[in-house]
Amino acid sequence: MTGYVVRQFKGIAPRAEPRQLQDNQAQVAMNCKLWYGSLRPLLENLFIGNLSKPGTIQTIHRFGHATASDTQYWFHWASDVNVCRGQIFGDVQERTYYTDGTLPKVTDGTMALSGGGTDYPNASYALGIPQPAAAATVAINGTGSGIAETRVYTYTYVSAWGEEGKPAAASNPIDVLPGQTVDISALSGAPTGAYNITSKRIYRSVSGSFGTAYLFVAEIAVATASYNDAIEAENLGERLPSLTYSMPPATLKGLVSLPNGIMAGFDGKDVYFCEPYKPHAWPLSYVMTVDYDVVALGVTDTSLVVLTKGFPYLIQGTHPSGMAQVKLNAPQACVAKRSVAFLLGGVVYASPDGMFITNGGSDPINLTEQIFTNNEWRAFFKPDSIHGYVYDDKYIGFYNTGSVQGGFIIDTRRGDFTMLDWYATAGYYDPQRDALFLVVSGLLVKFDEGATYLTALWRSKVFYSPKPINLGAIRAEAADYPVSVQVFADGVSKGTFSITSAMAQRLPSGYLAKTWEFSVSTAVEVYSVAFAESMTELANG
Repeated sequence: MTGYVVRQFKGIAPRAEPRQLQDNQAQVAMNCKLWYGSLRPLLENLFIGNLSKPGTIQTIHRFGHATASDTQYWFHWASDVNVCRGQIFGDVQERTYYTDGTLPKVTDGTMALSGGGTDYPNASYALGIPQPAAAATVAINGTGSGIAETRVYTYTYVSAWGEEGKPAAASNPIDVLPGQTVDISALSGAPTGAYNITSKRIYRSVSGSFGTAYLFVAEIAVATASYNDAIEAENLGERLPSLTYSMPPATLKGLVSLPNGIMAGFDGKDVYFCEPYKPHAWPLSYVMTVDYDVVALGVTDTSLVVLTKGFPYLIQGTHPSGMAQVKLNAPQACVAKRSVAFLLGGVVYASPDGMFITNGGSDPINLTEQIFTNNEWRAFFKPDSIHGYVYDDKYIGFYNTGSVQGGFIIDTRRGDFTMLDWYATAGYYDPQRDALFLVVSGLLVKFDEGATYLTALWRSKVFYSPKPINLGAIRAEAADYPVSVQVFADGVSKGTFSITSAMAQRLPSGYLAKTWEFSVSTAVEVYSVAFAESMTELANG
């Protein structure tokens, strides 16, 4: 039989000439999911609801996973924001942390949903506990006798959540005799700004075999400016825990969550880590610096993948005080912060040369190397515009060249690359529902969950015959009909044919050609398409 048949439909590979494609590869594969082997259209996106904030929504985050329906409690912003759920013991308010480029912030169920409306989150606090601005003033009260003890005092701010910040500068030393008390005054009031400060803790220095330490004296209301310390040394409390704590930088971005209660973010070339299980505390001793500006962070296992304008780096460890940094041997810069996602145990990101993935233990691998040349990749997709999300072990990406907006799907298991003829501005994968939510034309939708199919378009390779032939018969096996097939002979369309059953159908005769192509447009699943010179050959083949 002289003819061609396509089963196990595959995606595009523009890197190859159309005649050099595999028999089941495509020149065009649009709005289709090929991971079943058949040509199956994507379902329409399911409308979920409207988002109330103005502007082009770039970030969405689902809040209230335990109780909310699909339509409820969507945090959303018209900017690039990184959001992390807190790892907080006993938290029933779903404390949530985010960096939006102005100040790192924290919110919870009480604040985020309060005040009416749906512009979630409705309220937040600035992340971190400030250092008090002024040192305490101390003075001796009363008389005493014996051996004097030299003391230094300090104090901290404390939030309603029990978070404690860096202590104020130490007071002047003071020599205290047994029987004397100390008047502590000029304690700063609550700091300006959106902080959740409710109290202050006072500490004093104690010397012993362990060296000098600050031990707890008392906790007072934040508005109280003075305190009289008459506490005996043996009745002092615990050691000051927050001596090395700092506020996160105001320009911290790229917030991610690692195991063991660690959060990380970056500012310029510097990578910051919080104290484990204390997202308000960011000791400067934990900061690690790389030699290129950081673009984005990704997480795989207990490793932090640092993607920069030069090389990728790996930072590993179970505690921020013992992290180790490794520079990967691949100069593959990340050009799009929003392109970063977690896929099959690795971190995937957009580079000038393609979509790369690294699991931190090896150099990045180019997922699109066999599909696009470097020049094709840059021309087709404008890599610095890409943002993407992972769903069912597939990368769902979107791009904007300035003149064309669209999307693509990378199926790494089958090696398929397919296109989307529509565009989303934001997305969020919800693991609890195993669903990908997107923002399309300003509307919140659920990917591939609608009631009807989109129209899939799939165009075959260029089949070549050494001698001119006429393919006079076609057969398409499908789950339903009709299926529309356009036939090209020597690059010229010979018509579009509606296939209405699994029976073979005649094609026009009276011409010969050496190259043959076909394009399938379908809103139903197609299992195979076959061509032959005659109806008999097709029936027998």
